Amino acid sequence: MPRKEEQRVQVRAAKLKPKPDLLPSGAWRCRAMVNGEKIVVLGKSPEEAHAKVIALKAGLVRDIGLEAEARRGNLSLADAIESYITARENVLSPTTINGYREIKRNRFPSLMEKTVSKISPSDLQEAVNEDACKVSAKTIKNALGLVVPVISEYKDISTKRIRLPQRKRIEHSYLDAQGMIELFEAIQGETVELPILLAVWLGMRRSEIMGLCWDCIDFEAGTIKVARTYVKSKDKGYVLRDEMKTEAARRTLECPGYILEKLKSYPGSREGRIFHFHPNTIYKVMKRICDQYGIDFVGVHGLRHTNASVMLSLGIMDKVAMARGGWSTDVTMKQIYQHVFASDRAAAGGKVNTFFETIAQGIVPGGASQPEP
Repeated sequence: MPRKEEQRVQVRAAKLKPKPDLLPSGAWRCRAMVNGEKIVVLGKSPEEAHAKVIALKAGLVRDIGLEAEARRGNLSLADAIESYITARENVLSPTTINGYREIKRNRFPSLMEKTVSKISPSDLQEAVNEDACKVSAKTIKNALGLVVPVISEYKDISTKRIRLPQRKRIEHSYLDAQGMIELFEAIQGETVELPILLAVWLGMRRSEIMGLCWDCIDFEAGTIKVARTYVKSKDKGYVLRDEMKTEAARRTLECPGYILEKLKSYPGSREGRIFHFHPNTIYKVMKRICDQYGIDFVGVHGLRHTNASVMLSLGIMDKVAMARGGWSTDVTMKQIYQHVFASDRAAAGGKVNTFFETIAQGIVPGGASQPEP
């Protein structure tokens, strides 16, 4: 192209100033018309996104890769989700990536093959309605938490009028004191004794237990450092990761002598991971033991709920309980993990009844102020 003609093209292009907008993902998006076709271009900065659009509109760039990027709104939702994951693979945890791919496989089947640029709020509502009878409101909300940002990278979509199914509070199973006594007795000498103790006594997650390495055990200080997880990988196997679920999950716990002694006598080398069986083994063996001895089976994660409930019953301060359990906020700990033991409810009921019985007898309870005349 002659230099003067190129300069004229650049002047025309400079007059075309589509305004980039910031997406929830952190990318910048520019939308424009090129040869009668609506395009969407993404960039790491507003300047980059704007420059790509200008180059396309001015005909200065004809690279097929850039044009393919500009037309990605023609992708199916499933492909767009995969693209979304790939672009963030280095900053997302393996657990999050696996969760995203599970959503892609199992949620909103009527949407997954639909072209992203053609998905409307009514399509989203219809997909929500279809899944409402299959899964919980929380599962649907989590799925929308991925799908909406993905669609937003290619078009504006409002979710203000989308109605979610009413959320039903489900009380997770946990063990009471008698159940804990029975479980402690039944697991002695079993393969999964230590993992179960770490879950119920120290509140560790299964992935944290399976990722526990010998260099995390300080026998002299009597501590366990929770610093790694053992999670599913892309090929559906498992891999040891330094990344934690949240930064709050990275913590150091005081380890009781009862568990330290069992660790000292645990067979195997003192290098690498401590437990080398499959993560599902904890669940399977625990289920067999509970069935055999008539113990309530609460699942491996139910042991973490039990630990949180013990801390509540003992009056452990919220901040301390959060630090021990590795929770980022007290909302999750209080609303999901902490449960009130029946014995605590009974004790509270007894105290309240005693208070009012004295009132009924005309006696001012100890510590209560006298009513003003």
